[in-house]
Amino acid sequence: MLLSSLANEIGPSPSLPSRMLQSCAMSAYERAASVVSEFLEIAPLPTVREAASAVRERLDSLLSTEIPKYTSEDTSLVVFGSLARGEWTSASDLDWTYLIDGQANSDHLVIAQKIRRILDKHKNEFSPPGQTGTFGNMAFSHDIIHQIGGQNDTNKNMTQRILLLLESQAIGKNNQAHERIIRGVINRYLEEGNHLLTEDETRYRVPRFLLNDIVRFWRTMAVDFASKQRDRGGEGWGLRNAKLRMSRKLIFASGLLVCFGCNLNSSLQKKISTDKSDIKFNLVNHIREQIRLTPLEILAKALKEYDVPKEVSLKFFGAYTEFLKTIDDGDSRQKLEKLRARNSRTDEIFKKIRDISQTFEDGLDLLFFDNSHLAPLTRKYGVF
Repeated sequence: MLLSSLANEIGPSPSLPSRMLQSCAMSAYERAASVVSEFLEIAPLPTVREAASAVRERLDSLLSTEIPKYTSEDTSLVVFGSLARGEWTSASDLDWTYLIDGQANSDHLVIAQKIRRILDKHKNEFSPPGQTGTFGNMAFSHDIIHQIGGQNDTNKNMTQRILLLLESQAIGKNNQAHERIIRGVINRYLEEGNHLLTEDETRYRVPRFLLNDIVRFWRTMAVDFASKQRDRGGEGWGLRNAKLRMSRKLIFASGLLVCFGCNLNSSLQKKISTDKSDIKFNLVNHIREQIRLTPLEILAKALKEYDVPKEVSLKFFGAYTEFLKTIDDGDSRQKLEKLRARNSRTDEIFKKIRDISQTFEDGLDLLFFDNSHLAPLTRKYGVF
């Protein structure tokens, strides 16, 4: 199991102002430690976070050796899933996309194919992406930024876009394309808002276009879960169900917190000025800085900022860490992968998952429906 073994082993988009392309110098650990280190120190979180960092470095080293110029100013190799979230366990998949923000070039396909072949040779280290085809290939900035909503915004395109915001990491030092596209997507969402400020111009409004797309993504995941069950004859039902209850729900919750934070963050409200360009610019920067954090970091930060009792917060994180331990255990994960829905009510492992997920959901209910800061926004924006 990763959690026990690693402890001893690991010691062209719209043009944007150059100031918007500054990347955060602090590491994920430094960012988290500055706000919520206590929650993120609950075992096995330090181990899986260290593991994810080590795997990302190993991936960059491997590809740099085999393909010295695998990224450029116009391309980024981007990873998603547990590797990007800092939740890497023994059987995690490597979900990756070769992201392109520039003129189409036949070399892009050649490099993407080389990356796929290299990773196939190292399947013992990097399990290939799932069957859907969302990952393990190329993606272009034009569709991700401009095809939001409408008939051309496919499930694949929407999934890549939302996960690019909420759980992506660029591999290697050359991350310009990744950064430009993320900021391009944020700008695109805000362009559709008629008014970024409340009527009295004292606070930022919740960005509805972005919020609605995050909600759509969550509902689409839930619907697609049923579709995959039918298409695959029930194969893999247990593990997919566990992930939907926990890691997928965490992504959704972190997205809601980012959107609601636009209205609640006091530091952001202090930056409101009469200059319309600054109003939008400050909001873009705020959203970008928030989504540099992983979903768990966003959640931990919210629990502290919105005065959630410490004992509730620890119980919240305790449930998620138990989920990570369960899917890292080889026997438990294998049983979940083989579990069919008809046997779920009598399966002991799934009973454990159900109990864990109920604790996690109870925490989310308290945070979004009972908390004095978030409950009004949940009622106003979360349903209707």
